[in-house]
Amino acid sequence: MSDLTPTSNATRPTTKLPPRPSKSSNASSSPSVTGTPVHTIQIPKDCIVNSPPEENLQKYKSYSRVQTRQRAFRHCHRCLCASLCLVLLTVVLIMAILYFIYHPKAPTYTLTSLTISGFDPLSSSALTPLSPSINATLQTGNPNKRISILYQTGGSISAYYDTVNLCQGEWPEFRQSPHNVTVFETDLTGSGVLLTSVTRDAILKAEDNNKVPLKVNAKVPVKIKLGVVTSWRIVVRVSCDVIVDSLNGTAAVLSRKCHANTHYLW
Repeated sequence: MSDLTPTSNATRPTTKLPPRPSKSSNASSSPSVTGTPVHTIQIPKDCIVNSPPEENLQKYKSYSRVQTRQRAFRHCHRCLCASLCLVLLTVVLIMAILYFIYHPKAPTYTLTSLTISGFDPLSSSALTPLSPSINATLQTGNPNKRISILYQTGGSISAYYDTVNLCQGEWPEFRQSPHNVTVFETDLTGSGVLLTSVTRDAILKAEDNNKVPLKVNAKVPVKIKLGVVTSWRIVVRVSCDVIVDSLNGTAAVLSRKCHANTHYLW
């Protein structure tokens, strides 16, 4: 117990305070009141702005003019495209309205009969030129209720055996009213037609079998009239494949098939 009792002679810890600065040191460290302060500012090199050279200024002006012209050109181009689209849309709309009003139907073409002559020298000599002549009777039909078909001048008809042009003639000019069937005759003539021996033998063999294939092609310029509106001149091509029993006199048409490229009209 005696060991735990503090003694009166124990030494207490002491704390040392820092020394106070003297007035002389404070006076010497403070800046002079009468002196002018100097400030130094450092600016990075990339922030220094210089006036551009004269040549750069000219380049900038030229580039600005080019940009202005390009913007004007793009504006005009957009306006032109918009105008063309508007015109095209208007035309399509008008055509759609006319289609639903008139309900157009394609005309029909039929080759009804053929009267053939000029093939008599066919069996005599292979070097004898032929002067074929065909009188063709054709029938055209207009099934439309409100549309007239105006057949113009300049139409032509040609008859072929395989690829050999035998004779040709003209398609007559006439006006076909709505709901009308027109039958007309036209003469096809040819001269100086020379056939190879192979073609001549093929025709003779086909005639012996009473099945001679012929092709009649027509190129017909027409105009379509819708009420008071008349279309521009349009060329219609008609192709007929026929088989006849003979090349002399009035030939019997055994089969016929006509086609016209009128899909873009109807």
